[in-house]
Amino acid sequence: MTQTLKKQDFKSVDLVSYYNKYYKAQNKIRLIVLNHLFRNVNFLTKKEKIRAITVSEYKHISREINIPEVLIHKFVSEFLIGLLRFKTFLTTNPKLISSKERDWTIRLLLYKFNRLSPVFDLKRAKENARRLKIKLDQLFFWPQILTQIAVVIFITDLLDKARPRKIIQSNLRALCCCSAYAFHRTRNKIGFTTKYIKTL
Repeated sequence: MTQTLKKQDFKSVDLVSYYNKYYKAQNKIRLIVLNHLFRNVNFLTKKEKIRAITVSEYKHISREINIPEVLIHKFVSEFLIGLLRFKTFLTTNPKLISSKERDWTIRLLLYKFNRLSPVFDLKRAKENARRLKIKLDQLFFWPQILTQIAVVIFITDLLDKARPRKIIQSNLRALCCCSAYAFHRTRNKIGFTTKYIKTL
């Protein structure tokens, strides 16, 4: 079953003028917009499907971060469409996430997720992935690659003191195509305690 995102109308003249005005800073603006989205707006439905952001939500985000609504729509819609395409790619290429080269695959997918939505520290995430692997090997427990990545990004974000507001877990799971059951089972299995966090 495919998911669709509804198109919302914005004046093309406004888009051109805003885009030209903010062109040099577009990467910085994209980062601000996506960070706000991941930490403040749940873009999943109750049935765990990716949904379109409403017009009122775009207006609210615009007021919150003081960025023109048309740019917010541009970056959010591009991200959501890219995420849907990537989810389709993963489901049609199951060999990738069942690869025996788990370390290489995790590094590759971390890079891809960071390109899709740069809301976590990639360098730190790679190190956390290495440490998580050691922990999982000690437990003789190897969850699916996408579940490991979701836990790694969760840990990375949790330890990022520069961002007091954390990523909404359902958004993180949506990014990593990870079920709630698998995510929380892995967290519980590794004993995600304060003591463990300090070792990361």
